[in-house]
Amino acid sequence: MAASGLRRPLVLLSRIVVIWLLMMAAPAAMAAENAPGDMVQRDILALYDGRLESAPDSTRVHRYAEMPLNYLGYVVDYWDISKGLPDESALRNVHGILTWFMSPPPPALFAWLQQACARGIRIAIIGDGGVPRGETALAEANGLFAAIGFKFSNSSIDLTYASKVALRDSMIGFERDLDPVLPEYPIVETAATDVVPHLRLEDQRADGVIASTVVLTSPRGGFAADSYFTYEIPGTEFSQWIVDPVAFFSAAFGALPGPVPDVTTISGRRIYLSHIDGDGWNNLSRIARFRDDEMISAAVVQHELVEPYPDLPVTIGVIGADVDPRYGEVSAAQRTARALFKLSQVEVGTHTYTHPFSWPFFARYDRSRELQALGKTELDWADRAMSNVRTISKRLFPVLANSERHSERVVSDHDPPRAYANFSFDLDQEVAGAVQASDSLAPPGKPAVLYQWSGDADPFPEAVARTRALGVRNMNGGDSRVDADAPSIAYVAPISRPVGKERQIYSPDANDYIYMSDDNGREFGFLYFNKTIEATEFPRRLKPIDLYYHMYVGERPAELNVVRRHLDEMRRLELAPITASHYAAIADAFFSTQLIRLDDTSWRVSNRGALQTVRFDDADGLTIDLARSVGVLGERRRGSTLYIALDAAVDDAVVALSPIGSPADAVQDSTPYLISSRWVFSNLQREECGFTADVQGFGAGEMSWGGLHPGSYRVQVRRSNSTLWQADATADASGTMAISVKTDAIEPVHVDVSCAD
Repeated sequence: MAASGLRRPLVLLSRIVVIWLLMMAAPAAMAAENAPGDMVQRDILALYDGRLESAPDSTRVHRYAEMPLNYLGYVVDYWDISKGLPDESALRNVHGILTWFMSPPPPALFAWLQQACARGIRIAIIGDGGVPRGETALAEANGLFAAIGFKFSNSSIDLTYASKVALRDSMIGFERDLDPVLPEYPIVETAATDVVPHLRLEDQRADGVIASTVVLTSPRGGFAADSYFTYEIPGTEFSQWIVDPVAFFSAAFGALPGPVPDVTTISGRRIYLSHIDGDGWNNLSRIARFRDDEMISAAVVQHELVEPYPDLPVTIGVIGADVDPRYGEVSAAQRTARALFKLSQVEVGTHTYTHPFSWPFFARYDRSRELQALGKTELDWADRAMSNVRTISKRLFPVLANSERHSERVVSDHDPPRAYANFSFDLDQEVAGAVQASDSLAPPGKPAVLYQWSGDADPFPEAVARTRALGVRNMNGGDSRVDADAPSIAYVAPISRPVGKERQIYSPDANDYIYMSDDNGREFGFLYFNKTIEATEFPRRLKPIDLYYHMYVGERPAELNVVRRHLDEMRRLELAPITASHYAAIADAFFSTQLIRLDDTSWRVSNRGALQTVRFDDADGLTIDLARSVGVLGERRRGSTLYIALDAAVDDAVVALSPIGSPADAVQDSTPYLISSRWVFSNLQREECGFTADVQGFGAGEMSWGGLHPGSYRVQVRRSNSTLWQADATADASGTMAISVKTDAIEPVHVDVSCAD
């Protein structure tokens, strides 16, 4: 199927044979490590030294490498070598091992890694800082390196005035080109014929030329020297990629031998979600037309940013203490929460109870320690709060903290541990109590479903476990952005953060505070969110769109107008809007999804939960084989990438491919398939002339279908026994039909498309 969804015409038999040969060769190469019936191994084991990098989320692997590995379909697990070498069970489902050490690891590790490499596990070595320099230790390390395909010398080139680039390919210079004056580099020799050099340097000496390959890959892994992998901009905290990380890890670990579970797309469209943290809920608006009525910010957001956009879902998390009478006058806060939660496009969430700024502080809670911290910060905090006069009641500290903008991820040394410290911290109250506070203000049958982390968004394992035990999803943190102030996809976070044995789902995008806190504050800073949207769509779709902001945007006109501008833009883009908890469920399912290889061209996709899209990269010449597939709605092509939409009603889907122009492709010309839709489909039943499906979504039901018989069709949308909408539509000569259903599907509906004649 072409990018537009139109079928390509049948080609000559000779071309079919050629395409078949190409197709069979590519999947066979991908599947070499997975026999029919085997589970596709998706785990990458990242080794780190806990003495230098305290936890998985503080490692360079998490900051830089995990996002591109997630994009490729890999799940990253972490192992702290300061606690010993991994045992046999740690390698059970491992496809590859990644190291990025800051100092040489124990020599025994290299022998262990060499054994793993001998078992067919790929090894990628990032950085030369972890390579031993002593002759004996280096010899042991070179046993591993030789297995991958290279050899380290015990010397390096530190004066590079005579060095030059002898070879480079398209992998180099991704975001930052090489400096004219090359950094110091180790001497690395290739030691196998199948090694692919990506960057080779040469240094001219009186006694000859010394060559070093500082970026290389092989079928067994890869290596990249520190100064030639990423670039740290001098005098700043910014970094950029020299090497294309997706291309490097794809070459070092190989493309996933099967479809990639995708969290960015649903129904052939990029996912859109939005969520609001309750910070500033009770702040008095300073906007002229609301100021005289002393309207609180949350009410302004209700009237200006939520009610006018019934087609755009939004998840709203109120802070429990903001609606708790023990902390002050809350009638306006409660009234606004009830009005918001009643709206059909609003999903009920919670933004904690007392709004911790520093979650690690409460992992081992000590009330006396908190009171001591409050004693040091009380005067400064209260003065700042009172100077802004941003609350409807003149409360005493610490309640006044509620009137301040609560920083997400960025926590000042002068901030108290949490916004409300009137009572001792209680984890049950902080989690279950927060959920109950939202539930009490929501309509019956509409419970809180998302826990939105506050402050540094750095919860400890037990806190995350409490949200899971309550059956609510959790999200926040990550702060993904790409713009002039964060000029790299290095600032795009992975899907999640490991928290002990738990998992915290990151928000897909950074919130408004992150943008506005740059350069000592700028109210218009959130305008630059559009740069992140573009950078995470091209050249690769790395993230869905998450319009994430705070209730205090209702306080100032500039902030309110920026969010309104983004909402208007979301209406113009071709997106599939879903709720934030739906995205969190999709993100969770990325880690549970299992791929079983059935043969060279088909896979079973199981345990995928809410994840309903898989994709194939570099899929030119290939299309979905609907005759052999099970639980597949359709496909959409974007460049060389093929997105496959799965049916949520089918637990175990089978995804099969065939060449464009093959006999199987010809059969599909008369099989209805989804190209794209704003709505989410399930339980698709293909009929002799048309189809039926169950559908849910926000806004008008824009959709495009292919594989239909050319001619007129009758489209009916029903809920229970009532017909909500019906109209005629036409499939053109190519079998493609576009429909725009003018009715609401927030509550699920049933769509019936049948031949008019």
